[in-house]
Amino acid sequence: MKPSIQDLIQRIVINTSFFPLTYFYKKVYDLSILIASLLLRRVDGVITVYLRRGVAKGEIVYGLSDIDLSVIIEDRGGEEQAVKEMVRATYNRLSRFIPLFPSSATELLEVYSLSEFYNVYEDYDFHRYRFNEGKHTWRLLYGKDLVNELPELEDSELYLPATEELRKWWELLNEEFIPDLYSTTFKRKYLWYKAIAEAAKVYLLVCHGEDVQSREAALSQVKSHLPDEQSCHIDRVQSFLRHLTSDEDLQADELMSLFMMLVSKSYAEMERKVYADSKGKVAVVRVPGRHELIPNSNLDGILGKVESLIRTELEPYIDSIALIPQVEFELDVLSNSDMDSFYLVLKENCYVPIEKLRRFRSFFGNSICPGNIEPFIVTNGGTAFSLQVDSISNTIKIKSPGKCPLFFAMLDERVSKPLEIAPEENGTTIRCYLHPDTFEETIGKRAAKIDATISSRNVYKMRTLDFLTFFWEAARTKLVSHSLEAEEIHIPLTSRQILDVLVEFYPSDSGWLNDLHREYAKELQGEENEAYRFFSKSIDLLNRM
Repeated sequence: MKPSIQDLIQRIVINTSFFPLTYFYKKVYDLSILIASLLLRRVDGVITVYLRRGVAKGEIVYGLSDIDLSVIIEDRGGEEQAVKEMVRATYNRLSRFIPLFPSSATELLEVYSLSEFYNVYEDYDFHRYRFNEGKHTWRLLYGKDLVNELPELEDSELYLPATEELRKWWELLNEEFIPDLYSTTFKRKYLWYKAIAEAAKVYLLVCHGEDVQSREAALSQVKSHLPDEQSCHIDRVQSFLRHLTSDEDLQADELMSLFMMLVSKSYAEMERKVYADSKGKVAVVRVPGRHELIPNSNLDGILGKVESLIRTELEPYIDSIALIPQVEFELDVLSNSDMDSFYLVLKENCYVPIEKLRRFRSFFGNSICPGNIEPFIVTNGGTAFSLQVDSISNTIKIKSPGKCPLFFAMLDERVSKPLEIAPEENGTTIRCYLHPDTFEETIGKRAAKIDATISSRNVYKMRTLDFLTFFWEAARTKLVSHSLEAEEIHIPLTSRQILDVLVEFYPSDSGWLNDLHREYAKELQGEENEAYRFFSKSIDLLNRM
């Protein structure tokens, strides 16, 4: 693929980043930031504008560094969305004549209402880590400095939030697994530089108690904690910024192995410090057999092809494979499309080359029905890395034993040697320990979000399959929340299991619940159905639970 005009301009700017042109480029950035600040503060309702991330810290690579902004608006009793749209419209107008504000990169502009700003800090570890970074590095462009008013956190309170930062960089690095995706070498070098540096920052904080803000300082300091071979890879990463446009081989396999090692060690040490002293609550689940796992007949054929692909491409690198139900207890219940969906987990015995994973990943991109199978690879460090970005929530998962004990408990039970996907057998009951405080707090907040969702008329505007998935997810959460005081928490995994529990607790509703499940199965398989008839009854049941 030929380079675009933008690529050519970026290459020219990179190659001319020396004095006196750097003085001119700096003024371009400064003027762009000033114009953005002046225009955004004029939007009625905007109370704070921040410059954040690399440019705010002075870590600018002219030609490549974008300008990241955060805008906070006042609470307006339900009219906040209109103000947000005005902010985004202003930003989009900027993007038409200032390329440093690309409208396609939505993550460069964050807009929160005041209450959302405090809520996401309280509820989401990723934002807690980013906002805490903001206390030290963000630049206030306009208004009240709300970030500095947030509570001061001890390093120990940042261990868990810091590991959430790693998911963002794993999501960005997933481009390496997309076959035939065109990206210039200098963009790939810059991405690798940032990803390895940010992973090094988290590793230093969690594993060695060293709080480092600068990427370059993190790369320099991390070398003292790594073997010589990996230190050499760090040296090469540091050289990228000096030779961005050279055509040297990236050696992406070595870089990916280094990144995954830093992530795995960070997660392992975080769990040792955060979860080690917890006795945990006992969770009991029955992992269904393969015949119970398949909601769509097309998936049998797809899994057969996947099994063949694993044998031809990955067998020398893979120790075992498993197919297990997806179960997520994250706060964004509407974004988690995991009901009757499955994790296909590959456990490696040695590092799998990127080129092999590209071919494996391409199957899921080209298959006609891949949406309810999410592929994972488990490294020797015991950390599971998703190979696929969720198209609905635009997130990607990294799982570790302490944070996702149910995933690893099911995985340990279902691993298969030789490489056969979920051999035919009856379900198996397993037990695992859940971190009590974290799990109970998440379930409580999740149940509150469910109540807020079903109290809104917008719930009736959901697509049929989205609503049905939401219903089974919401029912599972409500059932679990009612059993938190018990010695053992029984967690149903599939919609069929959830149905059985609901019928047991609400026998008078058994008739329509069974009808609903039949219509849901038809919807999954793309058949005509009348599931929409059960929206009101489903919401009424959730309100009663």
